[in-house]
Amino acid sequence: MHLAGVNVSPVPSRNVRVTCARPGSRARCLRVSAVANFVRTSPGREAVLCQKFKGHDSAVAASLVFEDSEQQKLVVTSSLDKSLRLWSSNGNTDSLCSGGFTKAADLNPEGGPIFSLIEDERSFDGLTNQIFLGKQARQIVAWVPPRLSLDDKVVLGDHKGWVRALATSRTRWLFSGSCTQLRVWDLGRAVPRCVATASVDRGDIVCLAANGDAVYAGTADGSIWMWSVGKKGELKCLKTWRGAHADRVTALVLRGETLYSASYDGSIKAWSAEGLDLLIPLEAAHCGQRINCMTAGPDGLLYSGGDDKLLRRWVPSLLMPAAAALHCHHHSVRSIAAGSSELLVSGDKSGELAIWKLAGPSSALSP
Repeated sequence: MHLAGVNVSPVPSRNVRVTCARPGSRARCLRVSAVANFVRTSPGREAVLCQKFKGHDSAVAASLVFEDSEQQKLVVTSSLDKSLRLWSSNGNTDSLCSGGFTKAADLNPEGGPIFSLIEDERSFDGLTNQIFLGKQARQIVAWVPPRLSLDDKVVLGDHKGWVRALATSRTRWLFSGSCTQLRVWDLGRAVPRCVATASVDRGDIVCLAANGDAVYAGTADGSIWMWSVGKKGELKCLKTWRGAHADRVTALVLRGETLYSASYDGSIKAWSAEGLDLLIPLEAAHCGQRINCMTAGPDGLLYSGGDDKLLRRWVPSLLMPAAAALHCHHHSVRSIAAGSSELLVSGDKSGELAIWKLAGPSSALSP
């Protein structure tokens, strides 16, 4: 098998030998242990479906695992039906599988639907963590769950269109994408202030990812953009990869030094985060159907959801299947979110939610 300059071939020892096919290729040469054709999860480490229920009356638009501790699980979901809901379960997922989630808050904010969710971690400042919500009404608003109303003091406007994408970096900057515009907000203020803007020349910004030094945007025309972020939040465009995908880029995930992208064209691709060099292209990841969402799980795997109604799991370093696909949805999977410990939530076109318990991180999957 050939992966962007890397040859992968099975050897009798049940390992996988990976060698560079081209001198000077930037693709990493890896040697990984694999059992049963890259299946990394034994029955004792398999994902477990804890609960499936009707969460909304229409398609799930966004989801977020707000807390994933031994004491409590909190999940936030939004939908095209304009609802915003908080789901709560006491204890770990062992008790979750027997007790399940209950609805802890049910809001219908004006200006919905809510297309994007991102957590603002403020506990280091002695404050309660809050969630920023990107709305159809061209605004970002703030919410501190489980309150039954939004914070009316935090309304970040002046967007060009629907706020489809949000990301944070350094616990200092909030990034928002609306239409063709990227905005940077200073989180050092009680009410964040916009400190910089940048624009793409075509294709609305659909998804964002950020680290300490850069922010990345995936656009509706299939391009990926990269900007550096200065000490004062200023933006400088470093690279634009036009035609990175043949269709809309639906998800960007940063994991270490690698950026992963997913698209309506059915492919998942791995890029170097430093220079946007293509490392691994994976075509027809969901049997040629659209990929709508992707996230990194606490077990070290990538998870993607598509129009084939499946959650698929990938070994990040090779973009090979890590285990059998997870099937519980009867409609296309529209949103996936992962917690920090063991929780994964998926939502589909019909408004159904599924809660999964994942295995712990595996050292074999480290980048």
